[in-house]
Amino acid sequence: MKKTLLPILFIFLFSFISNAQHVFDKGDIAINAGIGVGGTGGLFPSLEFSAEYGAIPTGTIGLVSFGGKAAYKYSRYTYNNWFNNSNNKRDYNYHQFEFGVRAAWHLLYFENNKWDAYAGFGTGLRLYNDYYYNNFENDIRSNGRTGGYVEGFVGGRMMINEGFGFYAEAGYSHTSNARIGFTFLF
Repeated sequence: MKKTLLPILFIFLFSFISNAQHVFDKGDIAINAGIGVGGTGGLFPSLEFSAEYGAIPTGTIGLVSFGGKAAYKYSRYTYNNWFNNSNNKRDYNYHQFEFGVRAAWHLLYFENNKWDAYAGFGTGLRLYNDYYYNNFENDIRSNGRTGGYVEGFVGGRMMINEGFGFYAEAGYSHTSNARIGFTFLF
């Protein structure tokens, strides 16, 4: 009895410990909410939301995840053309939205339940609008446009407990070049 119970108990404990060694595993869902800086339209912060699902294990070294992204950025600045006229005030407003899909590869090389490192890319639809007003010439222009976007990023998570932590990403995107925020794992 002892000879069969001991290996079964060892296998059970080993499988439980090995599942807890990585932050993001197959079947997990991660939701990120944060702010970003940089990108198109100035240094104003953007609001960024993304979600991902751990889908394809790549052996002992990684996991591929798929998900989506939604982001919004608003920028505004005003300037005076002092050369022509001191009353020549110009206002510029810029709105942009991004909706798309993302894929990331999570490095599972580190056997750690606090850190997650990943890199990925995304693509989707970009909606943006320029609004320009010149009070001296009474000139108003508004240009709404639609186009595609691509992004590349590297990032990481630091977990405070099993379901909550912080994330940071850096890379190329129209809404931001660097993002920080909260992450929730389910």
